[in-house]
Amino acid sequence: MTQRTYAPYRGVSRIVLALAWAGGCAVAQQPQAVETELEPVTVSANAGAAVAYDRTGVSVEVMDADELRSRGITTLNEALATVPGVYVQPGGGDNQRGNITGICMRGFKGNGTVLTMVDGMRTSSLSAGLDITGNTMARAHAYDLGNIEVLRGSQGAMYGNGAQAGVIFMETPEGTADKPHVRLTNEAGSFDTYTGNAVFQGRQGKLSYYLSGTYEHTNNDLKYLDGSRPQAKHAARYQNYSEAVRLDYHANDTNTVTATYRREDAEYNYSSAAYGQTPYDFRSNLATLRWDSKLTDKYSSRVMAGYYGADYMLGHGYYYNLRNVQTEWRNAYKWNDKNTTAATFGWLRSQFGVKYGSDRQPNEGNLDNTYSAALSHAYSPAQNWDTNISLRLDHSTVFNNLYTMRADSSYRFNGDKSRITASVGRGYRAPGSFARSNAEYVDPLWGSTYRGNPNLSCETSWSADLGFEQTIAENHTAGVTLFWQRKEKALATDYLEDWSATTVNAPGHWTAQGVELTLRGTLEKGWNTGYSLGYTYTRPLQQDHKQAPCSARQVWSADIHTSPTEKFTTGFGLAAAVGRSGFGTAYQPYMNDNYYTLRWYARYTVNEHLSLNLRVENLTNQRFVAESAYTVYDAEAYGQSILSPGTAVYAGCEVSF
Repeated sequence: MTQRTYAPYRGVSRIVLALAWAGGCAVAQQPQAVETELEPVTVSANAGAAVAYDRTGVSVEVMDADELRSRGITTLNEALATVPGVYVQPGGGDNQRGNITGICMRGFKGNGTVLTMVDGMRTSSLSAGLDITGNTMARAHAYDLGNIEVLRGSQGAMYGNGAQAGVIFMETPEGTADKPHVRLTNEAGSFDTYTGNAVFQGRQGKLSYYLSGTYEHTNNDLKYLDGSRPQAKHAARYQNYSEAVRLDYHANDTNTVTATYRREDAEYNYSSAAYGQTPYDFRSNLATLRWDSKLTDKYSSRVMAGYYGADYMLGHGYYYNLRNVQTEWRNAYKWNDKNTTAATFGWLRSQFGVKYGSDRQPNEGNLDNTYSAALSHAYSPAQNWDTNISLRLDHSTVFNNLYTMRADSSYRFNGDKSRITASVGRGYRAPGSFARSNAEYVDPLWGSTYRGNPNLSCETSWSADLGFEQTIAENHTAGVTLFWQRKEKALATDYLEDWSATTVNAPGHWTAQGVELTLRGTLEKGWNTGYSLGYTYTRPLQQDHKQAPCSARQVWSADIHTSPTEKFTTGFGLAAAVGRSGFGTAYQPYMNDNYYTLRWYARYTVNEHLSLNLRVENLTNQRFVAESAYTVYDAEAYGQSILSPGTAVYAGCEVSF
């Protein structure tokens, strides 16, 4: 397989179709030359071993953080907006940099439906009563990440709870430089925005090391639909200090020990026209230790242990934290060239605490222990045909036994220029322990009363997709994927007449079905020009045929770049959404306006040590409703809906030595 990339810009993010089955992991190989004969592109998602992209029926997109930064994409939100089937949608509060983020994958909102994992650690749990996943995504950036893997639909089933719609897997990169290497990045621009990052990485004998530190701040661009702005100074100011460390000790060719540590310390001024300004603090610590061993030519094993702790404080009346302790043991045995079996055993201890009001007493019953076992078998009946089936059982001290499954197949023909893929999976989502309790609390910011519902059941789902990929010319590929997902007992928020809220199992089923279209390629004789186009159409419907909340029916993404000289690269990006539903209630979601945004970016490489960057976001100054007020029944309140940021200009430089 030949794949061409063009320096200094490596091209658009690769669409990779890959299976992640339990076992040892391999690192994706990146192209280094203008034209190279590549090893099969692989992924190393947390569910298991790396597999060649063209030998699986699972759809995943793998994005390289270096590529993203070369296009001026520096946040996880911006990166996810380029993935087909993914709609990055307003997610609570001010919908500004640093506050909660929400996403939809193939029509269903990410709260408890899309799982985020960092260095193999879950950043949410059965016990979590709030959207901790959204907080993780809101603050993630591309400065201290390697590959970002996005699994969509039934592919996420083998991750267990909270992965019905998909999984976002991120990892701290390994140091690769032969000698100590330093990279310094600075960028400043509109809304008093500044980001600075320093990376020190390399190898010394058997030890590789990677250290990163980042500081960022912005005042954001907070404006309401009625034309007003908050009167408070720095009403939506955000700042964050973050660090990342990774150490790899290669004892020999068959044994590697890896340790990672990540920390965030963020502050955000949560502001609204109705309730004034409230400070919002977020802190997290994540640490992992992993041992990878190839015991024989046929048998490999991995042992991993990790900790994730997160603390949130909204004003002085509301505080919550999450403490996850996770262990996993994976084993893979390759019987022959056609058969490989893998097994994974895991334990997750998760404790979620909430304190509110003047007495600051914690809610009870927020501790859960989940024990899991997974079995997977990959079988290749022919050289161009690969299949896999996986089963997973979770035993929760709260919900007893829950299972997930996934089966997929990939068939290549026409000289490997054509490929058909198919997969099916079953997933589940467990309600948080507070949602199942008899407790209630009054939100200190909005004054709303939230009540638990002890009658809740777990939400379950089935999903399937069928894809076709075709090389239409050298370096040009088109793809189409049909997908379907159905939720039973969907967990939804229901508001009562007094605006108190509770969680319910929605009646009947929710169904999303649609199609994803992709087209991408490069023109080697056209100024090293590359392009990518993505379009998704879906119909996410509730039982009464109303659109599911916080979703979009049509989503577009596009990127085109060109390098008229070896040192200069420039390009444009597009993101658009049509048929957007807002928050509303579980049964009466309102509709938001359609939108599109254009961006322009440029990168000039002065020499091997210095490059300059410039980007303009929202070129046409589109001011659409990003986050609607919480009620559509009050016209005055709807006027306080938050608009998207306007045109913004950012410039920076990168120095390496």
